Amino acid sequence: ERSSFQGPAQPLFGPSVAHGAMADLPYDDAVDDYRRKNQIPVGDHLPLPEHTPQYSRTQSQAGSRAASKAASRMTSRPTSKPGSRGGSPKRTPHAGRSPRRSGKNDPAPLLEPQHETSADKPVNTAEVYIVPSSSGQQQGVDMEEGKKDDWDMPAIEISNPWDGDGMPGPLEWSGKWVFGGLINDCKRRLNPKTYLSDWTDAFTGGNFAMVAPATIFLFFACYAPALAFGALFDIATEGQVGIIEMVLSTAMCGVIYALFSGQPLTIMGATGPELAYTIVFYNICTQLGLEFLPARWWQGMWTALFTVMCAIFDWSALMKYVTVFTEEIFSSIVSVLEIAAALTAIINIFLSDRSIGTQLFSVILTAGTYVSCVKFRELRASDWFNKTWRKHISNYGVVIVIFFGTLITNLVVPAMGINDLQFLNVPESVRPTLTLSNGQPRPWMVDPSGIEKPFPFWGVFLACPFALGLTILGYLDQNLTEVIVNKKERLFKKSPGYHLDLFVCGAGMYPLLSLMGLPFTHAATVRSLAHVIALTQYETVEDAEGNRETRIVGIIEQRFTHLAVHILMFVSLTLTPLLKLVPQYLIIGIFLYLGVSSIRGNNMFTRMWLVLTWEKERWPDEDWVEELEDSTIHRFTGLQFVCFAIIVLLRYVGAGGAMPFLIAALVPVRLWIVPRMFLAEEIAVLDPRK
Repeated sequence: ERSSFQGPAQPLFGPSVAHGAMADLPYDDAVDDYRRKNQIPVGDHLPLPEHTPQYSRTQSQAGSRAASKAASRMTSRPTSKPGSRGGSPKRTPHAGRSPRRSGKNDPAPLLEPQHETSADKPVNTAEVYIVPSSSGQQQGVDMEEGKKDDWDMPAIEISNPWDGDGMPGPLEWSGKWVFGGLINDCKRRLNPKTYLSDWTDAFTGGNFAMVAPATIFLFFACYAPALAFGALFDIATEGQVGIIEMVLSTAMCGVIYALFSGQPLTIMGATGPELAYTIVFYNICTQLGLEFLPARWWQGMWTALFTVMCAIFDWSALMKYVTVFTEEIFSSIVSVLEIAAALTAIINIFLSDRSIGTQLFSVILTAGTYVSCVKFRELRASDWFNKTWRKHISNYGVVIVIFFGTLITNLVVPAMGINDLQFLNVPESVRPTLTLSNGQPRPWMVDPSGIEKPFPFWGVFLACPFALGLTILGYLDQNLTEVIVNKKERLFKKSPGYHLDLFVCGAGMYPLLSLMGLPFTHAATVRSLAHVIALTQYETVEDAEGNRETRIVGIIEQRFTHLAVHILMFVSLTLTPLLKLVPQYLIIGIFLYLGVSSIRGNNMFTRMWLVLTWEKERWPDEDWVEELEDSTIHRFTGLQFVCFAIIVLLRYVGAGGAMPFLIAALVPVRLWIVPRMFLAEEIAVLDPRK
C-alpha cells in the first residue's frame, strides 16, 4: 500500500502495525486481494485484518523486526533505540541528504562486476519501488545501488517454485545417503514437460522480441571477459594457455551447460580465483620441473571426481552455513586478485627490456582504457542523448573501447616509431597456443604421461591436494552465484538445480577441459546477473491517484539464449587474425576495470571507508548504520578485514596453495568465533541468514 500514504503521521494499514503485525500482509498481492474482496478504493485507509486468506503469517524474527521498524518509521522516529547498550542515541535519518533519484530504469551496465551477496538487493535498476516519505511525497528505492531511501519496507513474502512438489528444497538435505538431491533436481528440471518448455518458452508469447537482443548483448558480455582472462592466462603461464583456449573453453562449457544444467540462466566463464590458483599451480610445477599441462590434466581429473562427489552426496546443502560474512570476504578476494593481476602486468612492462616509448605507451593505453570504460558506465546517469541511446551505448561501452582503442593504436604506433608494442598472442589459425620445441603446436589432446618428457608418478598425487583446492573454489563460485541468481524476488517459476549443476561441471565439463588442456570455467556472477536482467519482464502500473510503479512480473526461463551465445563464441574463433591487431595492454585495462568495478556494492569495503568518514551525515543509509553502535560496526568489519588480509597475503608470500582452504575456514569462523564476539541482535543486522 505504498501509494496511499496520506501524511507523515499516518500509520500504514492501521494502528496495529505498531505491534509488528505488518509481517502478516505482503504489500502487493495481499493488499490488492484484500481491497478487491472488501471493495475498498485505492487511497482509502486500510485496517489490518487479523488474517488474510491465502497468505500465511511470517513467523521469522527478522520479518517481525523489519515490520516493527517499518511501522515505527511510518509514525515517528524515536531518539533512542530501546534495549541498546547504555541507552545510546539511535542515529536519525541523515539530515540534508537529498533523496536518491528513482528514475534510473536502465538495466545494469554491461561487464560491471558487482559481486552481489545474498543479502544485497537485486541488481536491477528497473525495479524501483515506491515508498512514503516523511513529507507525504513518494521516494524511490533504487535497487541498482542496493541502498534504501529514508524509509524501509518489510520484504515481500513470495512462494518458492518447488513448494508443494513433495521433495526437500534444492538446498536441503534429501535424507538419502547418495544421489538424493541430484535425483530431485533431475525430476524438477529435466522432466520432459519442463525441459521442453525450456526451449519453447523462448519463442512463445512474444518472448523472442526480448530473447533476440538479449542474445547479442550477452555475447559481447561474455566475449570481452574471455579475451581479458585469456590474455592474463597467456602472460601468467608463459604461453601454455592463451586466448584461443579461453574462448574455446567458454564456448564448450556454455553449450554443455545450456543443454543439461539445472539453472541455464547461469553463465559459465573464467573467474579471478580460478586465474589466481592456476598461476599458483603453474609456478609450483615450474619449480618442481613438471610439465604444466600434464600436471593440469591430473589436477583436472581429481577435481572432476571431487566435484561429482559434492553433487551425489548433497554437499550443496552446506551452503546454508555460508552467510554474508563469508560472501563479502570472498567477493573482496575476487576483486583484489583481479586488480592485482592487472597491476602485476603493468609492473612487468617496466621490468622488461622493451623501449621507453613502448613502456610509456602501454601504461597510457591501460589507463586510457580504464577511464574510457568508467565514462561509458557513467553515461547512463548523465543528461546526454536520451534514455534509450544512453542505455545501449553504456551497455556496449567495453566493446566500443576495444574497437576504437585497437583502431587508434594501429594508426598511431607506426607514426610514433614504436615497433616493439605487445599485441595479443594469438595463433594464425585455431590451434593451441603452445608451440613445442620442434616448432609444431602441441596436440589438442594432452598426454597425461608427458608431452616432451615423461611425467613422474609422484606428480599424479601431488596434483590431488591442489585439485581439492580448485574444487573448493569451484564449489563456492558455482553455488554463491546461483544463490544470487535464484533469489525469490526474481519470481522464477521453475526450480533451480544446485546438485545437478555441480554434477554437470564434474561429469561433463571438467574432464573435457582437462583432456584438452583448457582453462576451467565456473559460474560468473556478473555475466549471470546480466543474463537474468536482460530476460526480466516488467510492468508499470498506475493507481487511482496517478502514481506509477515499475515492478517485476516474471522472467523468461529458457535455454536458447545460453546456447546461442556460446555457439556465437565458437563462430568468433574465425576472428583469430583480427585479434592479433588488439594491443595486449588495452585488454589489461579492461581487466583492471573489471576488478575495480567489482568493489562497488560490497558492504565490507563500504564499512571500511567509514573509519575515515567522520561526518556521520555522509554515512550510508543502511540498517546497520541506524541500529548499531559505531564500535560494533568497526569491530565486525575489522574481523572481516583480518581474515581477508591473511588470505590475500598468503597468496603473495608463496603459500597460495592454501588459499581455498582458508576461504573454506571462514565458515567455522562465522559459526563459532563471531557469536562469541557479537550479540545475537547485532549479528542479525550485520550478517543475517537468508
